Amino acid sequence: MEVKPLAFESLGVRSQATLIETKDVRILVDPAVSLAPRRYNLPPHQLEVDRLSELARKIFEVSKDVDIIIVTHYHYDHHDPGYVIPIDIYDKKVLFIKDPQNNINPSQKFKRAPRFLKSVKDRPKVIESADGKEVRLGSTMIKFSPAVPHGADERLGYVVQVAINDKDGTVLFTSDIEGAPKEGHVRFINEVKPNFLIIDGPLSYLLGRALSQEELDIEIKNLENIVKNGLQYAIIDHHVLRDLNYENILKPVKEVAKSVGCRVITAAEYLSMEPMILEARRKELFQKDNRPAKIPRNLAKLLTAGDS
Repeated sequence: MEVKPLAFESLGVRSQATLIETKDVRILVDPAVSLAPRRYNLPPHQLEVDRLSELARKIFEVSKDVDIIIVTHYHYDHHDPGYVIPIDIYDKKVLFIKDPQNNINPSQKFKRAPRFLKSVKDRPKVIESADGKEVRLGSTMIKFSPAVPHGADERLGYVVQVAINDKDGTVLFTSDIEGAPKEGHVRFINEVKPNFLIIDGPLSYLLGRALSQEELDIEIKNLENIVKNGLQYAIIDHHVLRDLNYENILKPVKEVAKSVGCRVITAAEYLSMEPMILEARRKELFQKDNRPAKIPRNLAKLLTAGDS
């Protein structure tokens, strides 16, 4: 089994886009990229926009040869109704989606999910709700969790976790569970017993606003317990990489992981790259270069045009 992170915060954008390939099937999870509209009361820097375009193209190119696309929920850094990533990527693919009707918050149920389904209508070979399902393809098993909360607060909605198993072991893509604060998050992780984990980490950059110190302590303790449970790799990225202090936040998790032979790394480090922290450094970027960003209109159309 091969795991290839395509776009993450440590690669310069908001995303968890990941390619997972077994001998039976190529699976693209959450093919989307986005930027924070405002951070430190500043718009995206030009470097962020350039990186968004670059990684959008990478996802578009990779998508041509995948068999299955999975959308774990309807936040714009996890799904795209054609704003940045061309909807052509869904042509003739098997598409598994977070159930758009059940265990879903109002914003996603009545706006984002219907908009997405309308945009991809008739393009996929098949569209199926993923929640709680198991799918076998040759020696590959895909197991979806029931809907679990997007972190500690159900108001942000629900996501599905995705476990992919073959003879090499199990990769678990947790989606946005924010460091696994709830029993349902941890239960599925323990159930599938992954040796490779891709998890988003705590919302520590919002400590004191959307996250209390008590909640952060619970999430770190849960992460410590998770990395002790037979893991070889844990990519902890996405939300926690929006915090310039992420290394200190994750330090206790890394210490526990090291003691049991588990590597805790960012997506960039897994790819043998230095983390490209852009959003969290936005203030610094504007101090060095105060150019207003030029965001391409209809980026999805531009990517498609470049393919013709």
